[in-house]
Amino acid sequence: MSIQTHDAAVEDNSRQLAELIAAGPSRLPIWEVNHCFKCPVVGMCITHAEQKRLLKKMGLLGKSDGPFEMHETLVASLDKENRLSRRIDNLLERKFGKQAVALFQLEDQPFLATFREALESGEVEANLWATAVSPDLSLTCRRAVFGDIHMTMHWNGEQLMQFKRKLSRQRQDMEKMQQRIAEFSRQRRDLKREANGHKRETNELRVVLAAERREKLLLQQAMSHAQCPGCAKDREQSDHAMQCETDSLRRQLGRARGQIVSLEEKNLRLSSRLKQQHKLNRHVREETRNIITEITAMNRCDKNCPSFDLCKKRILIVGGVTRMETLYRDLIESSNGVFEYHDGYVNKGAKGLETRLKRADMVLCPVNCNSHAACSIVKNLGKKHNKTVHILTNASLSAVSQVIWGENCNACTLN
Repeated sequence: MSIQTHDAAVEDNSRQLAELIAAGPSRLPIWEVNHCFKCPVVGMCITHAEQKRLLKKMGLLGKSDGPFEMHETLVASLDKENRLSRRIDNLLERKFGKQAVALFQLEDQPFLATFREALESGEVEANLWATAVSPDLSLTCRRAVFGDIHMTMHWNGEQLMQFKRKLSRQRQDMEKMQQRIAEFSRQRRDLKREANGHKRETNELRVVLAAERREKLLLQQAMSHAQCPGCAKDREQSDHAMQCETDSLRRQLGRARGQIVSLEEKNLRLSSRLKQQHKLNRHVREETRNIITEITAMNRCDKNCPSFDLCKKRILIVGGVTRMETLYRDLIESSNGVFEYHDGYVNKGAKGLETRLKRADMVLCPVNCNSHAACSIVKNLGKKHNKTVHILTNASLSAVSQVIWGENCNACTLN
């Protein structure tokens, strides 16, 4: 056989194989599949964004429709052939048609084994769609696939509830920890004021002691220079008076020294307590950051989250507790957000606040840390620049995290 003849035969065989693959075995249209598969096929094989696009193009998306209403409309359309069901059928064919060609050719047991491998890996969409539309699978095989999908959905629901319970407990722990931080800060301020008071008393006593020492020295000098022979009696009387005064000064000096020693010991105790308080504050801050990191990791979006493209949003907090700015930053930046902060003071004008608000994707304004004027300015700027302003009742980390995660991942949780 010549080289040209061999090449022509190979090309002919390749063309026939491509035509065979392109043709594939026949399949059921989506509106003819078993009813029990329609709900999981729509929920697992069509993403939230694709569902929204389909309904919007058909003019069937209401302003108040959420994920459940969208899912309900799509599943209801699959009861018969119509414009929407045909669009759904075409979309699924484009997404999974090539993968389904090989799956249609498998017998029941190999098909079921392939499906369960895909379920373990999390890439089960094509296998689920192929199960629904395959005309040749036995009822036993379909029932086994549906059972695995059904129990997986139950298990996912149970895992979600466990996660929500854990998140609720951790939020309660965070609030208790914030109260402990506030109490520790108050104790630290009280200890610092007390230590400063003792320090002032110590300095005052040292000044008194130095003055008494100078006076004693002057008396001793006066006594040593008193040499008048005719004034012996007066000197004796003067010496006796000075001796009494010296004894009195010694007693006062002894008491002053005792007070100084007592105050220095008290100052040492207060310094030790202050160091322990600093250490405890650092430990509390580390615990707070660890809880923020854990909550953020459990709520982190991935590429399957409908809100994945919103995870880089810029979040502006107006007011809040200034000393908690670092904790706000850790909370938002660990969730892949961009953090901005404004202290809420607008005495010198609201230009800086307006600049930050214009480029923000989300604005949070706690009312307990801002004046009525500042809150009104934030609301008016939000209306002016078409920005949603979240008014919070307090500035706690729990309140901030509930707004951020509530807005970003509600769609992900419902799916």
